[in-house]
Formats: sequence, C-alpha cells, structure tokens
Amino acid sequence: MFPSFGIIGATAIFIFFLLVYLGGTFFRDFYTIYIGAKTARAIRRSVRKRMFLIDHFERQVTYRQNHPLVIFKEETYTYQDVDKMANKVGHALVKLGVGAGDIVALVMTNEPAFIWLYLGILKIGARISLVNHHLKCDSLRHSIVCSGPKLIILGKGYDEDLPKRVHNLESKLTTPTYVYNPHNEQLFPCLDIYMKEAPESRVNPALRSRVQLSDPAAYILTSGTTGLPKPAIITHRKALECSHMYGPVGFSKHEVMYLTLPLYHASSVNLALHNVINVGATLVLREKFSVSHFWSDCCKYDVTSFQYIGEMLRYLVNQPTDPNENRHSVTKAIGNGLRQDIWTKFRRRFQIRHIYEFYGSTELPASCSNLFNVPGSVGRLSPLIRYFTNLILVRIDPNTNEPFRNQLGRCELIKTGEFGILLARLTDKVTFDGYLGPASDTSCRIIKDVLEVGDFYVKTDDVFTLDSHYNLYFKDRIGDSFRWKGENVSTAEVSNVMNAADFILDTNVFGVEIPGCEGKAGMAAINIKDNEDLDGSKISELGHLCREKLPGYARPRFLRVQQQMSLTSTFKQQKTDLVKDGFNPSTVREPLYYLDRSTDEYKPLADEIYQEIINGQLAM
Repeated sequence: MFPSFGIIGATAIFIFFLLVYLGGTFFRDFYTIYIGAKTARAIRRSVRKRMFLIDHFERQVTYRQNHPLVIFKEETYTYQDVDKMANKVGHALVKLGVGAGDIVALVMTNEPAFIWLYLGILKIGARISLVNHHLKCDSLRHSIVCSGPKLIILGKGYDEDLPKRVHNLESKLTTPTYVYNPHNEQLFPCLDIYMKEAPESRVNPALRSRVQLSDPAAYILTSGTTGLPKPAIITHRKALECSHMYGPVGFSKHEVMYLTLPLYHASSVNLALHNVINVGATLVLREKFSVSHFWSDCCKYDVTSFQYIGEMLRYLVNQPTDPNENRHSVTKAIGNGLRQDIWTKFRRRFQIRHIYEFYGSTELPASCSNLFNVPGSVGRLSPLIRYFTNLILVRIDPNTNEPFRNQLGRCELIKTGEFGILLARLTDKVTFDGYLGPASDTSCRIIKDVLEVGDFYVKTDDVFTLDSHYNLYFKDRIGDSFRWKGENVSTAEVSNVMNAADFILDTNVFGVEIPGCEGKAGMAAINIKDNEDLDGSKISELGHLCREKLPGYARPRFLRVQQQMSLTSTFKQQKTDLVKDGFNPSTVREPLYYLDRSTDEYKPLADEIYQEIINGQLAM
C-alpha cells in the first residue's frame, strides 16, 4: 500500500512541476477559477439563507459589538454604536411616513452619519438613492428627483454650501427635505429632532419581511454612456454579491481599511463599506483624499488596506518624501485606474505587498480582478476563464464604435494584442438590472445574436486588450462620457450647460489625454453663432457659467472655437478627429483656451503654456 502511494504521489508531484514548467498560465487560470468558485459558494450560502446585507450587519453587531466599525478623526464608533444610531434612524423615518419600498435620497459628504443613515434606511426595507453632493443647479435637481424619492436627507460635513444649493432649488423640489446635524441651519427642518425622540431598540425585522433579493436596495447615479446621470439599480442580491468581492484578496475581520473616496461612489459603498461589514472589519473614514495626511493617517490608525483610484496613487508617487511612508502597516491596495508606470513606482517606493486592481461597473454584471500583481492588468481572460465567466472581447467597428458584425451578422472574438469591447453574457443566473426610468435606457445596452442565434449580451462600452499571457488591460471608454478626477463626466451634461450661453450655436464635448494624468481632461469645441464675435467678455461669461452650473471635475479644461461644427455623415457630432487634434496650438489652427487654475478663468493657450501642461509644470 505504502509503496503504491509513494509512486502515485511522486507521479503527481512530477506532473505538477512539469505543468508549472510548461505553462504557468494554466495555474493562474486554475487559481483564478478556484478563488471565483469559492466566492460564488459564499454568496450562494447567503442567498439560500436570505441573508441580506443588513442581516450581515446585525449579525456582526451580535458577535463584534464592541469592535470599531467606523473611525473618523478622533471619533470611534463600534458596531453597537452604529447599530443604535441606525435603529434611531429607522424609527424616525417610520414616524415620518417612510416604509418598505419607499426611496430616500441621501445627499451627504463622507461623515459617520452617512453610514448609520444608510443602514437605518435598509433596516425598514426602504431604498437609498445616493446623490453626488458636488453637483449644482439642474444637474443636482435632476439627480435628486430622478429616482422619485419620498424624502431627502442632506448632510453638511465639509460641504458647507450644500443646504444652500439645495434650498435654491426649492421651487423645483416638492419632496420633504431634512438636514442631519444642521448646526443651527434654518433652511430645512432638522432630522436630529426626530432621532432624539426615537428609541435605540432594534427595528422590527418584520418591516422588511416582504423585501426580496431581486428588489432594489439602492440607486447609484451613473452617467451611463449619454445624457444626465441615471439611477443604476443595485438590488439586494447585487449588494450581497459585492460584499464578498474582497474575499479573493484575503480580506478578513482583522483589516483596518482606509477610505477617502466619496461614499456616493459604487466602489466606496458597494465594495469598501459592504466588505468591511461582511467580515466585521474596521473602516477609517476621511472627508476627502489628502496627499499630505495620507501616510500619517495610515500610521495613526494602523491601516492595513485602502481603496484607491489611479489618480490618488499618482499624487502620492509625485509628492516629496514623507517620513511616514515606510512606517505604515499597509499590505493591500485595492482599486482601479492605476497606470502601469505608476504601479511599479508606487509599489517599490511605499513597499506595498499587494496591489489588487479590479474592473467593475456600477450597473453591469461584469467584473474581474488582478490577483497576481501584474502591473497595469485588471485580471485575466483566457479561453478557460472566458468559459466560466461568460465575458468576451469582440472586435470594434471603427465607424460606429459598436461591436463589429461579419457577413453572417455575428461578432468576432479578438486575438491577443488586439482591442475589443467587453461584453457579458446574460443567462438565467446572470442578469442586467439596468436603470430606473425609461426601459430604453436599459435595453440599449443589450445586444443579441452575438456569437450564435438567440444569445444576449450586455455591452460595457469599455475597451480592453489582452497580452500573450491573457492578462487583461483596460484601454478606453466608448460613448459620451469620460473619467476625470475619479468622476464620470457626461459630455451631454456639459454641452447643455455651455449651450445656455446665447452666443453659442452648439458645443461638442470630449475627453483628451494629458501626459502624466489619469483619465481624460474635458475639452469643448464651441461653435459661435454667425452674427456673434468671440471676445474676452464672452469667454469670461462661459467661465462663469461653468463655475455656477458644473462641479469642478466636469468643467472643461480646454476650449476650441470652431467656425463650423464637425459632423458625421449622419449629422452626429464628430469627436474622433477632435480627440486626435487635442489641444496643441502648433497643430490646431483655431483659437484655443485653457482653464487657468490660479485665476479660475479661461485664457488663450499659447505654445509655452502648452509645453508647461505637457511637462507637468502646470496643474490641470
């Protein structure tokens, strides 16, 4: 028996090392599939038990009641502390007439109250609409009302101007609005009054007993691909699935996660917050990202992991040496949008053991993650992994930016080294919840008969490429949106604002790359009416209009004045050639302007200014 076992064992070991020698790709595929299956089993267990995210939270309160959940500045709130506040929120909202299925719009900065308001709303089976508090005017109004909320709750935090901005919309808002912790703010009623009268006792779970996993838990506003922000539907099942997404990177109850990204972002609430709650870890929350305080905070709070966007890490790499940058206990950085060159510099300089770059979308059933520290990659998509994940990369039609169709009407898979649009196949188990609103907003993302008759896929509108080892790299975003300063910018939204100027005939907005910067900076090609002349006062008027109507990240960094708008043969705005032209005054013969951040005004873009921008000497 023993000799036989020895021969079998030796043979197995030999085969193992032979496969390692012949094909490391196989083992990376096997590990990726194994980890994915393990995560899927954990999700299925929760689904079978009907364990919603709020149930996982209340379970953690039972077992880890005195463990810190939120640390904010000098304040620490345990799981029990947050639970008591969330219960008070639930009882107060019930008194205000909010019940299961009702929607509460939450317009808040990063502050501890955000978390217990979020959980309190879930406790009574209501739904949360997360609104970007940076928005202004019509964009802010649209984002608040598009989900049809029964109640609006405003925070203050560091955005002192928020209640006033919402109050200016009062004639356009008919929804009852309350301010949390108003500091003598008299513009709106105070939610604190109702909370002070509310008990700390556990909210009756029967209030949410009829809520299903397929029901919406939240709406997260996303620009989608065109137009104003859309409320992407986050079902309870999706929230539950997201709460397990850090499992593959070894995320445990011992983690102390540092979060500086805004909580209205999907990556912050769906991933960072949900995963912290699911395992019973601790969240160190900061109002907003600060380069100068980053490493000192990591040391002060014994941070072990943090959530990033690529722009953050670029800022950190470019800052002067900080005495705390190698005294920290951080072992994991989790996020997306990290450039390959910054990846290598960041990991080497700050001695971060693991960088877990992922790709995901707020509303789409498509995600992957880089488990092997491959610089710049967001994961793997080999033929084997493609089979298990239902993700494919198909060729792009350069004329339409849509998936290419051959003579048989089918799409074609790309080869390694080519570029393709990522599609996710829809099945009985993989669904696309889409958006709240017109059905066309959801249906326009779905295509059929992709590889065979009768199949259905959802378009991510994101372009990727594969290397020879099947590592997946994000390259670009198709559609009328681009990403800048960690935010999605809707080109249609910016165009609508600028077209409000009575001397503008039309505006074509697009994103352009700036060397050394993450994402794309906004540029607007403006077409002046025939009887108008562009002078300094009109440029100043445009600058004032953008300051008043757009959040800082959405304001165009460059303007190009066109005598005639660039159109396609079907009379759609032509962006491709404009993007290629960029903002180089040596090649663009039409007037160019740039946003001077020091004066917050648009000024003529000369060659010397262009060189300063290209060389990173002038911040945009």
